[in-house]
Amino acid sequence: MLRGAVTLLGAGLVLFGDLEGANAQQPAPRQASALGSIVANKGGEELRFVREEGWRPAEVRQDLLGGDTLRTNTIGNLGILFSDQTQIRVGPRSTLVLNDIASGDKPTTVELPSGNVWARAARGGTGVVVKTPAAAATIRGTDWSLSVEGNRTSLIVLEGVVELSNPQGSVTVRQGEGAVATLGSAPTKIILVQRKEREQMLLHLNLRDAFNWMPATPLQGPALRAERTRIAATPPEWRTAEQWLTLAEVSLGRDTRQNAALALDQAKARGLSGGQRARATLVEASLAAMGRRWAEAARLFKAAETGVSGRRRVTAAYGAYIAGSLADPRKRLPEPRIDSRDGYGAMVRAFLSGFTKDLQEAARQGEAAERDHPDDPLLTAFSAQVAYALDRRDGMRARVDKLARLDPDDPLVLLTRAMLKGDVDSDLEGAQKDLERAAAEAPGDAQVWNALGLVHDARDAPLESEAAFRRAIAVDPDDPVAYANLAILLLDQSRVDEAAVLVDKALEIDPSLSAGYTAKGRVLLQRGDSKKAIEYFLAGTAANPSYGNGVLAAAVGYYMDGQVDLALQQFDAADRLDPNDPITSLFRTAIAIDQYQADDAIENARESVRRFRARGGYYSPLAVTKSGGSYMADAYRLIGLDGWARFYGDRVFDPFTASGYFDAANARTLPSIANTVPDLRNEASSADPQAMSLIMQGLLFDPLAVAGRAGRIDVIRRPFLDTEVTAGSFSRDGRTGFLSGVTVQGFSNLPFPTSFVAAANSLRTPGPRAREWDTGRSASVFVGATPTPQDHVVGFASFAAQDPRFDSRLQGPNGRQVDSAATGQVALEWSHTFSRRNVVNVAAFGGSTKTTAGATVNTEIDLFRVGFPLPAVLADVQRRRTSYGTLAVNHTIGADDFTLRYGFEGTTGRITGYETVDGRFDFFGLATVGLTGASRENASFRSGLAYADAFWRPSDRFEMQAGLYGRATTTQARGAGDVVGNTFFGSPLDRPFVDRDRRLAAPRIGFALSPIEGHWLRAAYRQDMDPPTTLTLSPVNTVGLFPQALPTSVGSRTDSAIARWDAEWTKRFFTAVEYQRQKVTDLSFDIPYSQNTLGVERARIDRVTATANLWLGYGVGVFASVGGADSEVTRGFGTGLPVPFVPERFARAGVTFVHPSRIKFTLAETVVSRRRGDLAGTRLDDFATTDATLSWETQDRHLQVGVGVFNIFDEKAERVSGVVGARRTITATATARF
Repeated sequence: MLRGAVTLLGAGLVLFGDLEGANAQQPAPRQASALGSIVANKGGEELRFVREEGWRPAEVRQDLLGGDTLRTNTIGNLGILFSDQTQIRVGPRSTLVLNDIASGDKPTTVELPSGNVWARAARGGTGVVVKTPAAAATIRGTDWSLSVEGNRTSLIVLEGVVELSNPQGSVTVRQGEGAVATLGSAPTKIILVQRKEREQMLLHLNLRDAFNWMPATPLQGPALRAERTRIAATPPEWRTAEQWLTLAEVSLGRDTRQNAALALDQAKARGLSGGQRARATLVEASLAAMGRRWAEAARLFKAAETGVSGRRRVTAAYGAYIAGSLADPRKRLPEPRIDSRDGYGAMVRAFLSGFTKDLQEAARQGEAAERDHPDDPLLTAFSAQVAYALDRRDGMRARVDKLARLDPDDPLVLLTRAMLKGDVDSDLEGAQKDLERAAAEAPGDAQVWNALGLVHDARDAPLESEAAFRRAIAVDPDDPVAYANLAILLLDQSRVDEAAVLVDKALEIDPSLSAGYTAKGRVLLQRGDSKKAIEYFLAGTAANPSYGNGVLAAAVGYYMDGQVDLALQQFDAADRLDPNDPITSLFRTAIAIDQYQADDAIENARESVRRFRARGGYYSPLAVTKSGGSYMADAYRLIGLDGWARFYGDRVFDPFTASGYFDAANARTLPSIANTVPDLRNEASSADPQAMSLIMQGLLFDPLAVAGRAGRIDVIRRPFLDTEVTAGSFSRDGRTGFLSGVTVQGFSNLPFPTSFVAAANSLRTPGPRAREWDTGRSASVFVGATPTPQDHVVGFASFAAQDPRFDSRLQGPNGRQVDSAATGQVALEWSHTFSRRNVVNVAAFGGSTKTTAGATVNTEIDLFRVGFPLPAVLADVQRRRTSYGTLAVNHTIGADDFTLRYGFEGTTGRITGYETVDGRFDFFGLATVGLTGASRENASFRSGLAYADAFWRPSDRFEMQAGLYGRATTTQARGAGDVVGNTFFGSPLDRPFVDRDRRLAAPRIGFALSPIEGHWLRAAYRQDMDPPTTLTLSPVNTVGLFPQALPTSVGSRTDSAIARWDAEWTKRFFTAVEYQRQKVTDLSFDIPYSQNTLGVERARIDRVTATANLWLGYGVGVFASVGGADSEVTRGFGTGLPVPFVPERFARAGVTFVHPSRIKFTLAETVVSRRRGDLAGTRLDDFATTDATLSWETQDRHLQVGVGVFNIFDEKAERVSGVVGARRTITATATARF
């Protein structure tokens, strides 16, 4: 997150508020505790220590004490960060005296005898007092600017409250207002109209960037390109000295410095005339300036000046002036008065005014020069970029249109147009094309490569972005911007150590680079030092208050340090800087969710999506707002509005984004249509087994998401190790069950970014009868890592065991019953990214399940078939083990609006079984051992899947998905040695091999249409064959639709037709209607607390469900679903009857309340109508249950407690014949986090 160190404008052409630190001296040590330090300067600023007479240079990172005095010259500018986190920016021709820094109830006090300042103070602090000759300003708010001109003081309040007072009176000035005071007169208030905050921030141009605008040749546009092409067509050995010299001139800024220097050497080697020698010296001077060798550059520019003319002389004169100023900032040089009598000289003077004064003056002079020279492309491009910096978008657009007419193929024109397309119009594809054309024409222009890196980053192409930034660094290793941009890109990938090296290099080149400070803060934050990170974030915004990403970084740093109010202050500042930035609203959403501020979460999520789409171009489709849509889903899910959450999650699904898969997995936890298991976890909903596949697919795109902070969020990932310990109890019918669990999860940057989570849980709950219990244990470990930027690795292992205890009295005095199961599963996944939207995934899955089922019952058997049964005790034990292994390969590739996913999966497995039967007979009271027999089962199975699935989204209004899935499943089984069965039932001793071969070429097709905003119509048809395993890399949903999960067996087939209408009527009301028709074979229903199943050979189920979600506000969400089903057994026993356990009518409604005190309460009612309990037509009664849950956690999240009451009114209802669902159950849990 926080992508991009600078906007496209900051790619090097115009970079505001940054200092030239190449010749900075070491700051002087101070003995006392520092009150603050200098974080940015421009050159020539001076500092006088307290109790000293002399002045010294004001160096970056110089500590300041009370009583120190700072002053700036006509071009000076200082950024200061005080220890109380007050930021002050001092403008040119200003003097600032530091008196006291806030301590206790005492405010920060400074004096401003003359000049102007901009400042931002932390909310909730003691405030700042600024004394001026005419009045004193008492600041109780945050952002403000103050100007002193003689005996007049002017104040502008950007945010907060300021009292401006003197002996004659006082006024209170609030946000959006201003005030003036004159010596001897009371202050008066003024109202500001259309105030632009960035104009108050004392922003200036970077003097070093002037050399990017000062060519060594008078050629430009088509003439320059034609000359370069002509020379390139001449073999090197035939080129004259003039050609080599011209090539050196035109190579500056277009080819690499090395090539320019090589051409210059070739020209010198062939001998140069006097005029040519001066031109060669000008090229040498330009190369020295690009290498930041200021003194050498100044000398060479001066030497070249007298031997050149026209534009070259302007470059030499102003080059000597600029390089000399940078070589010795304290030395004031006279500004040249040389003019080329065209737009070039005017452009250079306008650029200098932007440095010596401000951007408004640069814009004014540029506009005036344009009137005299309307057809100068260099001047027009400069004015366009200044207009962009001042957020004057109409002015920039008009100039870009003119540039396209003047010279559409010039690299500078292409770069300027790319800025407009990328940052203003959000035409990222168009911007990329322009920049690629510019890079082809000017491969040595680092600004172009840097801008291209930012565009690639915005298009979610990190590999291409990294390559472009590295190319920018190679082309211009002395420009700090690409280092900072690349560092932030690497930090987004948690490559912290690599980024730290780049950040240090950027700050070494330019000690006051705002993006460098921000990147340094990110490094510290992602190493776990949030307090130190905040200092660097604030230093960055003091160096450049208009750097929006720096302000956002400070907000995130404050929040992750637990300082919520100060974080919100920074978010407010970011919103004022750019009220259209969706990332600000996105961060506000995440924080509101974390703070249980449900209404704010929804409002900010909706605002984020609105801002994304308002950008137009690339961001206009709702589907592109992936982060905004996913956070929107989280916001609605917080208050129980799952249908609404699913709508946004489905709309923004992207096959290359992890969050889309996670949202789809959340949507697959739905009310069960045929719930036979009376377990608390299944009363309201049941998890679709395909949800795990979606999670594993998502982790391939973000493997570090396997772990997250316990009870809180980290907006930026940083190292952590969190532990949760949970204990709880269940109470039902006077019996008490228990649960316990421990989870440990963490993240580390070393040796490469790695996340892990390990969990162990146990559960013991009362069953429906007095002596029955459900007992379960589980453990799992997940690990995700990114060993390289292209490679992602995910692995997991899990184990689960169930050992229910039955009421053995039903089997007689000797009765006993067991039905235990143990399951283990492992997976290893690897993903490799070749380029943007081109990913291959490979996975290996394996698992094993071991079950034991047995019963001992008292019965009577006519052993000799004479009509005289004998009392007997029969014991039957069945043991079965199933193991499998799967290899899956998937390739996902996208081009324009299409995404193709294809692959192959192969599974092989084995089933082994063993059954023993023991019969004991009672001969007149004497127990006698009867016959004992055993049978064995040995089966193997193989399954293969080949598929191709295409997804097409040509617009935000329409999408289509179609695929063909071919699956073949072969099973070979054999049983032998059933002695008891032969004795009692006449079954054969040996059974031959049984082969079963099933094949299916299953089509899938789906359409989605949004006829009007907020409404989405979808329809899909698909055929599925139940695989032997649940994990897959193949697509799971079709345009976001999926069949209702049914209890089928391996090899069964389901044909599904699905239609859904989602409708967002207002921002507070949402509905969805879904219809499904399923034709299914081989249904198999588990009968709880028994060893029996109920099978249905073939059936049809029609189901319609209507859902309504209402956001009432005040943290309240109301949800309701009502539906009906019509079902029929179409083949086999029970033909014509409804499918067992499928209700004719069902409904669920409830309300969820969330409060910032970290309380969450849900009350829900579930109603299920009559349904069949078996294939004989037995009816099960209607039932209704009322459930309530309440949770609360401490503000520090270290303790969470929860209580729940299920089936509050103790309704007695059968799930299946003779098996009652959960009666009134009271739960209590407590979770400790540390």
